[in-house]
Amino acid sequence: MLRFLVPLLVLLCASSAAAQCLGDGVQLFPTPGAVVPTNTRFLLEGVGTARPQVAALVGKKLRLVSDKHEVEVKAQRGWESSLGRVTIVLKVAGTLQPDTRYSLRIDEVLPNVMLLNGHGSTVLPEWRTGKGADAHAPRWLKRPAVSEGFLRRTPQGTARFVRLNLSLREESPAYLVVKLEPRRPGPAVQQYVVPVHNNTAFIGHEACSGTFSMEDGRSYRARIEAFDAAGREAPPVPPVDFEAPTE
Repeated sequence: MLRFLVPLLVLLCASSAAAQCLGDGVQLFPTPGAVVPTNTRFLLEGVGTARPQVAALVGKKLRLVSDKHEVEVKAQRGWESSLGRVTIVLKVAGTLQPDTRYSLRIDEVLPNVMLLNGHGSTVLPEWRTGKGADAHAPRWLKRPAVSEGFLRRTPQGTARFVRLNLSLREESPAYLVVKLEPRRPGPAVQQYVVPVHNNTAFIGHEACSGTFSMEDGRSYRARIEAFDAAGREAPPVPPVDFEAPTE
């Protein structure tokens, strides 16, 4: 088990972006602008006031369009956090064309919504497809492990995160589905999705919302599953134990 006593300035500076309040809007996985396989699927997250709007899309259809091609994507149920976020799965009906730029017409179902991981704009999210489908499931090169944690108290509230370091052999963007449970009787089990960026993923919450709620110094066990953008799963790994950051 790892213990963190972390009002450490170096960690706060390194993770200052994660500690900021995102505000109201949506985020997409893979990140807009990324290269995706032709058999990709997408995750759409609603934050703050956009949370109920995104949740209400389950069962509805959206459009993914290029200059010469259009496909439907169906919104399916995903995960809901206890801290003001919800993520749904957007499953593409068919296969995308290779080496093609596609836009998701999110404006048709969520007018004027702010794209939080698109430089804070209302511009339509776009991706370019690669040469073909992702035919291989991800494989672990380095199993996930908690490397550090940090806590920051601000007038808006408390930000608290632990950072997972990991490495996957994978051709397309990857994400984790984390089941977080207290190691002693206490809060309910939580399950949510966390994107992987540069072999790093964060578990926790910023001051206004977050993926997981954690209490000062409580011991947790994280059961982690990894998936690629095509929905293929990596082999199982042992759970990760840690203590939530505290002052």
